[in-house]
Amino acid sequence: MKTDFAALALTFVVASLLADVISSQEQRPVLPGRPIGPTPAPGRVGQPCNYYSGCESGLCCLRTGRSNKPWATCQPKGEPGQQCSEEQVKGGIYTTHCPCLQGLCPRKPYNMCPYLPKY
Repeated sequence: MKTDFAALALTFVVASLLADVISSQEQRPVLPGRPIGPTPAPGRVGQPCNYYSGCESGLCCLRTGRSNKPWATCQPKGEPGQQCSEEQVKGGIYTTHCPCLQGLCPRKPYNMCPYLPKY
C-alpha cells in the first residue's frame, strides 16, 4: 500500500512538472521593433506601409525599391488589363506589382488582371 501511494504521488509530481515545462515552451510571435500603442489606421495611396501597418481596402503594400523613398507604400490593386503579381515577401509586402482587385493574377500570358464577367 505504501509503495502504491508513493508511486501515485511521484506520478502526480512528474506530471505537474511536465505540464509546467511544456506550457512555458509555447511559441510566441517575435515582433522586433513593434510599435507600442494603438494599432495604426490603414494607409492611403502613397503612404508608407509594412507588416505592422497595412493599407486600406483595395490597396496593397508594394515595395518601392528606391533608396530616397519609404521601403514600401500603399498602392492600388490591379484593375482588369493592368499588370499584376501574387509574389510577396514575408509579411504581405508585394515585390513587383499589386495583386488584382478581383480574382487571381494569372501568370500567363502577361501577368495581367483578367476581365471577369459581371453577374
